[in-house]
Amino acid sequence: MIAYFDSSSIVKWFFDEPFMDLARDIRDKSEIAFTSLISFPEVMSAFNRAWREGRCSKSDMELVRSEFLKIWPDFQWIKVSELLMHQAGQLIFGHSLKGVDAVHLASALLLKEEGDRIYLFFSCFDKNLNQAAQREGLMTHKAL
Repeated sequence: MIAYFDSSSIVKWFFDEPFMDLARDIRDKSEIAFTSLISFPEVMSAFNRAWREGRCSKSDMELVRSEFLKIWPDFQWIKVSELLMHQAGQLIFGHSLKGVDAVHLASALLLKEEGDRIYLFFSCFDKNLNQAAQREGLMTHKAL
């Protein structure tokens, strides 16, 4: 299976929180893991926010940050382009998405278009984005 991971899914690999088992299961089953380059600052921001809000210690935050930096090169990255940004803009109005969420969905749809015969799983844990991905024909987590 080929999987696209948005930042909400990647963060669940590092913290014990709801749906972490689903995110980790898809990670373990995927042969190739894709994400957008925008995931990097989003994941780093989530780690920093977890520490600032007291959900983890500073040393725990530094540990997960270090682990993330080790695996980041293993992803296949979808780079931002003008075409991708235009598609994301259309998805915002088509599905009432936030800007960054639309970039994630546009990135996954680009993969789907390029590989007609691939089984692409879209792993995210934002309810609205997950529903938009389902409406666009992507396989997603059903338990949300």
